[in-house]
Amino acid sequence: MKAEVLSRCRREHLFAEGDRVICAVSGGADSMAMLWCLHSFREELGIRICAAHFNHCLRGEEADRDEAFVRSFCAEHGIEFFAGRANVAAFAGENGQTLEEAAREKRYEFLLSLPGDKIATAHNADDNAETVLLHLLRGSGLRGLCGIPPQRGRIVRPMLSVSRAEILKFLNEEGIAWQEDRTNGDDDCLRNRLRHHVMPLLYGESPELWKLLLRQCELLRGEDALLDKLAQELLEPDGEGYRITPLLSADDALQKRALRLMLREALPQNAAQSHISALQELLHAGNPSAQCSLPNGLTVRRRYDTLVITDQEEELTFPEIALQNPGMTRIPPLGLTVTCTISENFEKQGNTPFQFAVKYDMIANAALKLRPRRTGDRMKMDGGYTKTLKKLLIEQKIPRDRRQQLPVLTDGESVIAVLGLGVSADYRADDGERAVVITVEKERR
Repeated sequence: MKAEVLSRCRREHLFAEGDRVICAVSGGADSMAMLWCLHSFREELGIRICAAHFNHCLRGEEADRDEAFVRSFCAEHGIEFFAGRANVAAFAGENGQTLEEAAREKRYEFLLSLPGDKIATAHNADDNAETVLLHLLRGSGLRGLCGIPPQRGRIVRPMLSVSRAEILKFLNEEGIAWQEDRTNGDDDCLRNRLRHHVMPLLYGESPELWKLLLRQCELLRGEDALLDKLAQELLEPDGEGYRITPLLSADDALQKRALRLMLREALPQNAAQSHISALQELLHAGNPSAQCSLPNGLTVRRRYDTLVITDQEEELTFPEIALQNPGMTRIPPLGLTVTCTISENFEKQGNTPFQFAVKYDMIANAALKLRPRRTGDRMKMDGGYTKTLKKLLIEQKIPRDRRQQLPVLTDGESVIAVLGLGVSADYRADDGERAVVITVEKERR
């Protein structure tokens, strides 16, 4: 077994020279075998070994016994030891989780807090086979059928290619003791029921099933990675989001995968098929400002040819603000500053949507204000006609959720300008006129 573990570590490049490796050790057979195995060839791999034990406080004295056992073993063999604990039952109740979910969350929270380059867990080939079947029963896609990955971030699994039988044989040959967790014999959870009743039947038909599934997982992981690469090419960044057109042109399977990749950062654990279906509906929606809700207070908005994930559940608005003229005015909710300066001889070539000039004489004595758009707002266009801001913003393809973020400059009666869009034709300064130059900038953080 030691030769296979050493070979896997090198083949999968699990460790680098000088790595400080935290071994997650429960005290059971698998983790004790991993700890002893890595400790035995630490010099060959050029790594430093530590052990970490997490007490879930679920089994009373038995849990304390396991912690004491691992602590004593590490002290005897000069292995640095870390211990952590949490009331997992209470945490599960407070957060509406199963004990299994809560235990995993708190355990990894502890492990990832430790000062190590890598965290080694003792998942073995039988665990991998059980995981594949669990995912199959739950209707998983290709990703679930890839089984347990050899590495995920700092977490590595050097025991994935050895079976539970080989582990027990190794421990007996090396004279290494371990602790039995009595809950492993219960049928309370699905994994245990599979382990006790289904796997023996499958192994009876195919004694080396764990090897077959391990090989299958390695093949599927390669194909999964290739599909991810093709799907990633469909995600063309566009400002805060991703362009819709490339996604619409893709095959349905790649389109779904690309959308899942888009959600992976926002929902690393919670992205479900229902969320992917909701995003596909947005792609095909006739409404260019359609949106859908996701878990954790997230919203996916369609902004014409762009999909954007945001945590803003409501349109961002701001109170009416008096504009300092001349001077600088801050709009904190939008993170903007508006600066007014007087130009004695304005030149039009400086006019842009974020820097424009208003006739000085028309606003010199006005009480200028900045406010969100209101129903019925109109602006004078070149040619002498007026147009509602609603129609103007739609024509300019300003997304609905951003329309209330564009400050409207008024004198209390007329719309003088829309910051980021332009100035009314009545108020626009001409070359050589005395003007108030209005500049809109993002605040520096």
